[in-house]
Amino acid sequence: MQVGDQLVRAGEAVAIWNSSVNRDETVFSDPDRFDLGRTPNRHLTFGIGPHFCLGAPLAKVELKVLLEVLAEKVTRMELAGPVERLRSNFMWGIERLPVTLR
Repeated sequence: MQVGDQLVRAGEAVAIWNSSVNRDETVFSDPDRFDLGRTPNRHLTFGIGPHFCLGAPLAKVELKVLLEVLAEKVTRMELAGPVERLRSNFMWGIERLPVTLR
């Protein structure tokens, strides 16, 4: 089977890096930029099909409320320390992101 420019032969091991799925540079022009208005954005954070996350609707509401409140009350965010990234091939994320809200 051909995957992109890579030939995968029968019996060869293949690893899936879920953490890269929403940051594919062949799909998004600036894949690492946080962009709430990114379109098209077939986001796969919560899975797909029978593997879709049961808690996704609640998580989406929580994020929407958080972002609305931040937009109302915060005019500026400043980095207040080092960013610690989550080290995982299963999911991409930030373990620690200290910020000052103004």
